[in-house]
Formats: sequence, structure tokens, C-alpha cells
Amino acid sequence: MQRIEEGKASDSDLQSYNAWCNQQQGREPDAADLDAKERQMFREISRRIDGKAAPLRTWIRIAAAAVLLAACLTGVFRWVNTSFKQRTGVVAAPEIKPDIAPGTNMATLVLADGRRILLSEGGNGKLAGQKGVIVTKVTDSTIVYQPDAFALADRPVAAGATAYNTLITARAQQFGITLPDGSKVWLNAATSLKFPVNFTGLRERRVELEGEAYFEVAKDARKPFIVHSGRQDVKVLGTHFNVSSYADEPEARTTLLEGSVKINGRQTLKPGEQALVNGRGLVAVSKVNTDASVAWKNGYFEFNDENVYEIMTKVARWYDVQVIYEGNMPLDKMKGAMSRFQNVSGVLGIMEATGLFSFRIDGKKIYVTRT
Repeated sequence: MQRIEEGKASDSDLQSYNAWCNQQQGREPDAADLDAKERQMFREISRRIDGKAAPLRTWIRIAAAAVLLAACLTGVFRWVNTSFKQRTGVVAAPEIKPDIAPGTNMATLVLADGRRILLSEGGNGKLAGQKGVIVTKVTDSTIVYQPDAFALADRPVAAGATAYNTLITARAQQFGITLPDGSKVWLNAATSLKFPVNFTGLRERRVELEGEAYFEVAKDARKPFIVHSGRQDVKVLGTHFNVSSYADEPEARTTLLEGSVKINGRQTLKPGEQALVNGRGLVAVSKVNTDASVAWKNGYFEFNDENVYEIMTKVARWYDVQVIYEGNMPLDKMKGAMSRFQNVSGVLGIMEATGLFSFRIDGKKIYVTRT
């Protein structure tokens, strides 16, 4: 569980955890055990807020995140429908069959010479040599670019040109990479990251992102790090932040956890803030729950005041499914958190327990019906 929360889980870790969660789905909740976990959780919350009373919805949001493991153990979860506040109790998730397995650690690395390496194949070790850099697969979820002054390219590229590589995750895939400067990046599903194989001799560390990724940027005051996506440039020197910039979503979202970033050369974010950039380049900044923005990296979904369309967009990417809506859907805002490593029936069952929707799985299609 600790490796999953830290984003360091191996394929075997995820498979074991997924199988365990699925096995627990049919168990009846142990009310005494759940109550004990809640009492312990609320004591910790009380200590941290220095005796100040928290709003009911804030307590419920914290409860949803804190009892993630308990939810898997008991097959239930707290799911809040903010339009119907009476739906704030523990609900059992109905069983939905057939089922679809979650995504896994997998990606494709495209080298400067055009070669494509499927990172799920083979064991760990050296993948390729490029001028000044050796590319190594260190775990089944991470590759590392290690500077080496004596490294030569396996195959030549155009003289004088900057060599670029691209790491690509398809739907139902995720992967991590350590860039040549030591910066770490985690890619969510359906994401591509294009980057120079070596930052030596460049005035800036510029990478191109489509999709969603979490960055921990190595500090280098002389060479700023820039993440370019279709709607924005995010400029940093060294910091932790998440960028979500999918082509099929109307806005790009940059969420800052630590340090400072500048959006499009104008708007500077502080930790705990999120910038929304639309197609016209307009920037709106607000305070957010950063845990929700990086939940995917830590192994779970966290939905924070999102409607069924927003939630199912994330589900579709991670489980590689097509979502078909049968009729108009209620736009009630919902909150909840759950493991990403359970089969899709676990996620859908919790949503179905709200009484707002029913789901039907047919192959790789999920049909959503209003109840």
C-alpha cells in the first residue's frame, strides 16, 4: 500500500492489490471496524484544525480521502451528492458484471532516430545509448536518462540538431521518467511528453506535454524549466506541480504544490493554487484541494464537486473504455475517492449507489442510464 501511495508500485504490486480489492468487494461492511477507523480519523482531524469547527462538507471530503483503504476492505465508501445532502452515509456498492481491469504501468519510448521501444517488454537495464546520455529502465514503471560524457548514439542523428525523445502512454497506461537534469515526471493515461535527450548547451529546459503529468523539477537557477502545452507555457526553476492539458477538454489546468510557477509569462501561482487556461489564453486562478489534482499519481481517484461527465471522462481514459450516455444525465456535483487499482465495477458500483445512475458493461463500452 505504501508503494502504491508513493507512486512506486510495480506491476506485480498493482496486480496483487487489484486482486485483493476485487476479492473484498463482496464482503459486508464491519460497522464496528469502520466506526473505529472513523473515530481515529476524526481525532486526528480535530488535532490538526486546532479546535476550530470544520464545515460539514469539509469533514466529509477529508473522510472520503482518509478511509480509502477502509473502503476497499469493506466494499463501501462515503460518496457525497452535494445537491442531496441526505446522501452522506455509508452505502454498499452493488455488483456490476462483466468487468474491466484497471490500467497498468506501460508506455512507448520513441527515440530520436525513430525507433520505438515498448517499455512493458523485457527486464530492467540499458535501453539505448544517445550522445551524452544512457537510457536505462530501472523498474517496471520508470526509465532514467543518465548523463554520460562518453556515451555515443546507437544510431546517428542530424549533425547540430537537438535530439528529442518522446514518451507516450496510451489509454489505460501510466509511466514515470527521470530526465537528464534529474527532474522527475509521472505521466497519466493518454499522455505524451517530448523532451531533449540532453540539456547541455541549451539555454532552457523546454519539454512539450499533451495530456496530464506531475512534475518534480530539479532546481537550476541558470536554466529555467518550461512545460509547453497547446494552451500555455508553465515556467519554473524548481518546484512540484501538476499539468492537465488534454486536447478533448476545454481548459488546461496547472496545480502548484510547492515552489512557484509562472503561466504564459504573466500569472504567478502560489502553492495551493490552480490556473485554468482556456482556448483564448485567458487565465483564472483559484485556491484548490491539491490532493484531488495529484490523486491519480498516488493510486486513486478523487472527485471533488464533479458531475458524471467529468468523472466518466477520467474513468474512460484509465480503463480504456467508450462511455455511452442513454438520455440526459443529472448534473449533480459529487465528491468521493476510491482506488484506481480495482476493476471498473468497483468504481461504477459506488456511483450507482448514489441512486442517480445505473451502468451496463458490454465489452469495452459502458452504458450510463439515469435512474
